[in-house]
This record gives sequence, structure tokens and C-alpha cells, in this order.
Amino acid sequence: MLSSPPDVRLPRVLVASSAHDPLRLPPIGDVGVLYRDIDLPALLHSALATSAPKAVDLDTIRGLYADDDGVAFVMDRLAIPIMITRRPQAAQRVAEIGGLALLHMLAFDSTGVARALDGLPRRLGIGAVVSPGLVLPHMLPSEVRRLPRPLLAYGLIMEARDAVACLSLADGVVLGLDVATALAPTLAQVLRDPADPRRNHPTRS
Repeated sequence: MLSSPPDVRLPRVLVASSAHDPLRLPPIGDVGVLYRDIDLPALLHSALATSAPKAVDLDTIRGLYADDDGVAFVMDRLAIPIMITRRPQAAQRVAEIGGLALLHMLAFDSTGVARALDGLPRRLGIGAVVSPGLVLPHMLPSEVRRLPRPLLAYGLIMEARDAVACLSLADGVVLGLDVATALAPTLAQVLRDPADPRRNHPTRS
């Protein structure tokens, strides 16, 4: 199974942000920010003001195209090396210039996952996003093993048990700020657990 480039590491928890309000990341430990559903000026302002690890949902940024120029802008101007996209060509470009691309797959059923895997570029620097992430613990082990790494669970994760279950299978999860803050004690304990096989190598398969 492939993994991320050696100099790009996916945080175990990404807190989703639309950058409309100042973002205070909860004290979880291995945490970063995922920018989504915002316009380009807001992304530019917030990304340059934040020292935390950053990722961006490339397809949801108003004023930014998910093409070669958009990828280059995010990498070079904003210094954001992790990008989520539904476009295989954009994912390929991210990987080519040294970033980590996570190809967004809708997982309402196993058929949808299988079809997405058929079109997934298989190379270093391209992982996967399963959405909604809450589906991941209900997939067959054989289905989970087929998913490229790093693997991100994204969507409908609201309870501590669901977050822990997803973290046991994926390399990272996306949470809303309110959920991440409420679950901070539980998540911090899980991420400190030396028995967690991904604690020290979170982007390895």
C-alpha cells in the first residue's frame, strides 16, 4: 500500500474551518485545520495567519479552480501541501509536485467505493477520503484494505465512539470545531496511547 511523501504528514485530526471566525484548535495534540467552503481571499488571510498544519478541500474554494494553476497556488503561495479533491487529474498534479492528494470518494455503498477505486491513480502521494467517514467502521475488512493510504474519514462523525472507531481504521478524521472541542479529552488520550499502531507513523499503511 502506498503512503504520503516523506516530508508531508497527515494530522490524525483535522478540524474543518470556513475561516469566518478565529480558529482555536482544541488541545488534542496531533491536530490541524481543513479549509473548506470559503472564498479565496478568506483562505489566503487565514492560511497565512495560521501556523498549524493545514489542508484544503480544493473543490470547495470559491475563486480557485481545481486545476494545475490552482494546485500550484495552494502549494507555493499558501504553503498548504495537503489537498482533498474529487478530480483524479488534480490529485495527480498535487502528487507530482511533492504534495499529498486525498481523492474524495463517496461511500454510501460498497459499489460506489469500488467504482472510485477503479479510477484512482495509484502512486506515491495519493491517498483517499471516505465520505461520509461514519461508513468506514461498517465496511468489510477486505474493503478497507483496498483503500489507499493515507486514509481520511470525513463526515458525520459526531460521537466519541465513532471518532475512536474511525481512528482505529483510518490515518485521520475530519471533525467540526464544536465536536473536536467536546471530544478533546477522549481524542487526546487516544492519540497518546502507545498501543495505537499509527501514533508514530500516521501516514503509513
